[in-house]
Amino acid sequence: MVFTTQEEIIQSIPSYLRQFVVEQDYDMYTPQDHAVWRYIMHRNVSFLQDKAHQAYMNGLVQTGITLEKIPNIIEMNDCLGKIGWKAVVVDGFVPPAAFMEFQALKILVVSAEMRNINNVLYTPAPDIVHEAAGHAPIIANIEYSEYLRKFGEYGMKSVFSKEDYEIYEAIRYLSIIKEYPETPEEEIKRAEKDLDEKMNSNNDPSESNLLSRMHWWTVEYGLLGTPESFKIFGAGLLSSVGESKHCMDDVVKKIPLSTDCVNYAYDITNMQPQLFVARDFEHLTEVLEAYADTMCFRKGGLESLKQIQKSRQVGTYVLDSGIQVSGMVSDIKTDSNGNIAFIKTVGNTALAYQDNQLNGHGIEYHHDGFSSPIGKLKDLGKSINQLSDSEVLRLGLVENNNVNLIFESEIHVSGTIREIIYNNERQIMLISFSNCTVTWNDELLFNPTWGQFDMVIGSEVVSAYSGSADKEHFNVYPPKSEKKAIKIVHTDEQKHLFKLYTYIREMRESGHIKMDGLYMVYEQLSTHFKKEWLLRWEILEILMTNQIEDKLIEILHTELLELRSINETYHNVISGGLSMILAK
Repeated sequence: MVFTTQEEIIQSIPSYLRQFVVEQDYDMYTPQDHAVWRYIMHRNVSFLQDKAHQAYMNGLVQTGITLEKIPNIIEMNDCLGKIGWKAVVVDGFVPPAAFMEFQALKILVVSAEMRNINNVLYTPAPDIVHEAAGHAPIIANIEYSEYLRKFGEYGMKSVFSKEDYEIYEAIRYLSIIKEYPETPEEEIKRAEKDLDEKMNSNNDPSESNLLSRMHWWTVEYGLLGTPESFKIFGAGLLSSVGESKHCMDDVVKKIPLSTDCVNYAYDITNMQPQLFVARDFEHLTEVLEAYADTMCFRKGGLESLKQIQKSRQVGTYVLDSGIQVSGMVSDIKTDSNGNIAFIKTVGNTALAYQDNQLNGHGIEYHHDGFSSPIGKLKDLGKSINQLSDSEVLRLGLVENNNVNLIFESEIHVSGTIREIIYNNERQIMLISFSNCTVTWNDELLFNPTWGQFDMVIGSEVVSAYSGSADKEHFNVYPPKSEKKAIKIVHTDEQKHLFKLYTYIREMRESGHIKMDGLYMVYEQLSTHFKKEWLLRWEILEILMTNQIEDKLIEILHTELLELRSINETYHNVISGGLSMILAK
C-alpha cells in the first residue's frame, strides 16, 4: 500500500498501538541536525564499506536512506512497502512488549528525535539515526527480516514483570536527560543511580528481560562470521561512529552466539565490553528457536502458569481446547498428583478463541475476575473437549439439562447448562451454568448466589504468556509515558548559525561554489562561533572535494587541528572527518 499522508500510516496499524505513534514534524530538524546526519552517514558508510555485512550496504538504497539528509517517513514507507514493511514515528522508547508487537507486525519503529551535535559518536536515547540508518537497511535481507519478525512474535509473548516496566521508565528518563545538552550533571547522576538500584534489585530477571538481552546482542549489537573474522549487522553498531570503531578493537571480547547470551546483561549508556558472533542469518533463527523452546508460551504447564502468576501482570493461559483466558492469575490449585486443577484470576478478565474475544465474555462481564476447574473427568479419564459425541450425550451435556460433573481432582460441579460454546473442531470449550455449585472437598469454590458460572474446558495448559489474547478489546499496554524528549529552545545566536549551515548546504547542492560566500561564513565563525567544528569541516570538504586551491584550506585545517584539543569527542570527530576528506 502506498501512503500519501502520515495519518494514513497511523490508521493502518492496530488501534491499541496508535497511542505510541506521533507524526514526524520534519520542520523541527534544524540545518545543523541535517549536517550532523550527513556527517554520521558519510563517516559510517566510509568506515563500514569493508566492515558491515553486504546486506546493510545493499539495503541503504532499497530502504530509501539517503546520506545527505534526515529521511522523511513518507519516503521511507514508499521504499519499505516494497519489501513488506512499514515505518511509524514514535517519541523515544516504547514499552518492550509493544515494541516487540510492532516488530512482529513488520513495522519499523523510528524515533522522531535527532541526536544533538555533542552526541555524534553515541547517544543513549533512541534517535532517527539509530532506527532509520541502523535498523532499516538490514531488513531488506529476507532471512534477517523473517528473524526480526519472528523475534517480535516471541518477544510480545514473553513473560514480563512489574519490575521490567519500572526499569523501562528509568531507562527512558535517563536517555532523555542525557541527550538534552543543558541537563545538570547532578540530575543525570540521580537518574543513573535510580536505574542502577532498579536493575541491581532485579535479581530474578523475567523471561522478557532475558529475551531482551538476546535482542540486544543480535539485532542491536550483532556480528556475523567468526570471532576472528566478522562483519557488522547490529543496528547499534551500524548507526554509531564510536561503537562501530570500538567493536573492532581486540579489547572487546568476541563470543560465538548461543542461547547463553541471555546471561549477559547490558548497559545502554556505555560501549559494550563483549559482543556475540553468529555464523550467518540462519544461525540467528536457530538460536532464537532453541531459546523459544524454553519459553512459557511454548512449554505451557504448571511452571509456565506460575510464571504468569509471579509477574503480577495480566497474562493469558491457553487450554488444549484452544480457549484463552486473559487476566491476572491469583490462585492455582493442584491435585494430589501435582496437576493443575483450578485457576483463578482477579480483576479484569476476558475469554477468547484464536485471539478473538468470545461474545459476552469481555472485561465488562468478567470485571471481578474468573475461575474454573480444568482437567479430566473422573472415571472417563478424559477432559470434556476430548469426549466423543456419544459420550457427550451420555453425560447429558446439552443446554437446559442439569448435570453433576466430578473431575479427577475431586472438584464437583453441579448446575443447569445454559450455553455451550464449541471450537472449530466441534469440541466443547466453554460451558455456562445457572444455579451452579462448585466444591473441592470441604471448600466452596462457587456459590449459586454469585450468578452464572462459566467453566472453560481443557485437560491442560498448553501455553502461557504475558498480555491479553485480544488486545483490540482488552488492551493491557501501559499508557504512553509522560516522560518525553525535552524540546530545545534555540537562541538567536543558534538560529544565526543555522542560516550559515543552510547557506553552505545550498551552495554544495547547487555545485556553484562562491569563494566570497565561503569567506563570509568563515568570518562569522571566527567572530561568533569559535568552537564550531562541523561547519568548518563542511567548508573544508567543499574546497578539497572541488579541488579549489585557496589559503582558506590551510586556515581551516589548522583551526580544526587546534579544536581537537577541546576534549576527546572533538578529537575523534575532527580526526575522523579529516581522514574522510583525504580518502575521497
